Amino acid sequence: MVHLSDQELVALYLTTGSDQYFAQIYTRHRQRVYQKCLYYTGNTFDSEDYVQEIFVRLTRKLHSYKGDAKFTTWLHTVTVNYCIDQLRKQQQDQALWRVYLLDPFHTSDWSSTHDESHYQVFDQVLKKLPKNQRELLLAKYEAGAQIKDIALRQDLTTSAVKMRIKRARDRARSLYDKFVAEEPVQ
Repeated sequence: MVHLSDQELVALYLTTGSDQYFAQIYTRHRQRVYQKCLYYTGNTFDSEDYVQEIFVRLTRKLHSYKGDAKFTTWLHTVTVNYCIDQLRKQQQDQALWRVYLLDPFHTSDWSSTHDESHYQVFDQVLKKLPKNQRELLLAKYEAGAQIKDIALRQDLTTSAVKMRIKRARDRARSLYDKFVAEEPVQ
């Protein structure tokens, strides 16, 4: 393939829909996008996820590139905006989790009550969870493992680990509520 400019590749991809042109764009700019993502995330796992998501989104956003600026400038803006959005989302999620953990409505049954029956229910919940969900929750909340470390040990992406932890928490909460509802009133 003749060496085409970024603008020519974008135009050809948009008119033909041929993946070979997008592959050229990806190959040419992947490392640059990865480096920028690494700057924002500080870790390779999230950076790899971000790069993939940015290029997936790029297939839908290329039509908005008008050619007024260099393609690399436009791609830089798309990359930075995506990284900042993800970091904001992470901060919001962490803030919500802290509120959830500190809110007496959510935590009274889990941690502030010293009533033995609540610990028994909690133990029952852990036993009822599938092994993989139990291990994820214990690794994250009892051992304090980082998401990226769990992902590395389980050969998963950090996004997959986050989603599995969320599902495990939801399932644990559901089981806990069910056990508490079945408990005889004292």
